[in-house]
Amino acid sequence: MAPRVSVLGVLLALACGGESRPIVLDVRTDLPEHLRDYVEENFEALHADIDVRFSVGGAQEGLDRLRAEIVDGSAPDAPFDVWWGAEVMTLSVAASAGLLAPYRPSWASGDGRAAVGRDDSWYPLSITPWVIAFDRDDLQLSRAPTDWNDLRHFRWADEIEMLDPQRTEPGALFVASMLAYHERQSEVQAGFDWLSALDGQVETYAGSIPEALQALRSGGSRLAILPRSDVEAERASEAPSLYYRIPESGTPVLARGVALISGTRERESAEAFVEYLGSREVGTATKLETRWQPAFGGVDSTRIPDDFELVDPWTPHEPALDRIQSEGAGWIERWDREVRGR
Repeated sequence: MAPRVSVLGVLLALACGGESRPIVLDVRTDLPEHLRDYVEENFEALHADIDVRFSVGGAQEGLDRLRAEIVDGSAPDAPFDVWWGAEVMTLSVAASAGLLAPYRPSWASGDGRAAVGRDDSWYPLSITPWVIAFDRDDLQLSRAPTDWNDLRHFRWADEIEMLDPQRTEPGALFVASMLAYHERQSEVQAGFDWLSALDGQVETYAGSIPEALQALRSGGSRLAILPRSDVEAERASEAPSLYYRIPESGTPVLARGVALISGTRERESAEAFVEYLGSREVGTATKLETRWQPAFGGVDSTRIPDDFELVDPWTPHEPALDRIQSEGAGWIERWDREVRGR
């Protein structure tokens, strides 16, 4: 008769090195489930000793948790190891509070198309530009605006949809970015003057991106200032006649980034995950799933359908995150006092 082996004996053998346990890497993100699954499966295939687990939630919730558990010392370790896909303004705030661990990934070389964190505290992964959107069934391409200043023409009076900077974070970032741009060109007052002229043409300050897109589809407004990724997603799913122009003089961008969290005990595994996120493979998957493009490097063009998006070259405005972080709240308050509806 074969000798009997106790369950306790097996457990003790495993605990003493009979079988190694995988490293658990906690990644914070609010990116789509299909993209998360793709990254998890392919990364773990390359790193069999690492078990990636996602905690899903928005950027502000993640920032609040870091502040509570790292700054206040209510937890001995970082609440998660990697922050993937947070808006770069949120990452910038976290870096200023000492919540991020500096790391420069190997893929962050050459010229990127978005700002990077001071002292390597975070890096942008994906970006999308602001565009002027319209419906080609309503507006001929030859008559559509080609640059920001074209929006001040009297023909667009009460015809423009814009995201409300008081009710939407993207709307606030657009206004602050345009003010920072004009400040670099001459002075911030020039930016307020431009926004005042634009305000005279605005039909509605929308409370969300879907609300602004609905205004275009219904004919409530003929133009809308929106992120390209959202217009492209709407074109693909609901409104193929939607079109857009990327302003010729350049445009602000929205960016999502990645960072290591201060206090992580899985530093080596976290670095490996960040390196993988910057690969062409993940950049391509991200573009296909979210319609955001890589901030560094390119994509595998053989995987992108020919009709996936409008081909339109564009120039990003010079990043000004420090100015937006320090002055943005005051600028938005001043905009509400001096510009909205005046």
